[in-house]
Amino acid sequence: MSVSSNAYGAGIMAKTGKAFADEYFAEENQVVHESNEVVLVLKKSDEINIVVDEILLGDRKADNPTLVVEDRAGYWWLKATGKIEVDCEEVSELLGRHFSVYDFLVDVSSTIGRAFTLGEKFTITSELMGLDRQLEDLKS
Repeated sequence: MSVSSNAYGAGIMAKTGKAFADEYFAEENQVVHESNEVVLVLKKSDEINIVVDEILLGDRKADNPTLVVEDRAGYWWLKATGKIEVDCEEVSELLGRHFSVYDFLVDVSSTIGRAFTLGEKFTITSELMGLDRQLEDLKS
């Protein structure tokens, strides 16, 4: 029989009362830490498996050596420093049929970072668009 009073029962959520309050309000936990890491969670499908295997871990792996990919049952969990980018025109070439950025977005489950689309590219970045990097449009 479980004694956990929450759904996860791990980390700080396993604590109750004073032990929880002491850790939650501890000085080291009151600071927001800056991070350049981005996370992209993708629902597994035939198309997304190709994106992960052939593009992100294949041809484009040298472009982003910080990329870590974990298989989490029905999802791919991807983490990288700075940016993760998927060009859906490249996916279309691999699939041998049209695959738009909107088809890709159907399988995007969660993100940490600033996500945007530009043409047929999906990007998630840690940059502040318009501050760290010039804004782009399809004409450039």
